[in-house]
Amino acid sequence: MTEQCLNDNSYNSIHQITKTLEFLSHADRYIEDAKKSGDSEAEKIWNTIKDDRQKHAEMLKGLIVADVKNNKF
Repeated sequence: MTEQCLNDNSYNSIHQITKTLEFLSHADRYIEDAKKSGDSEAEKIWNTIKDDRQKHAEMLKGLIVADVKNNKF
């Protein structure tokens, strides 16, 4: 039997922050594309999603920091 290196909750936090940061690395391009096409509604929506995802990334970072402090890694 192999010992699990990382509990599921910690893995999920790391996995999701990776996905969130990946999205954020593209978000400005989506906003710029909406601007270029003159679609102010799409631009507004992409900005809202970007803001939400930034908040989510901070929340996930907090979980990860707490796991590290509690020796869950």
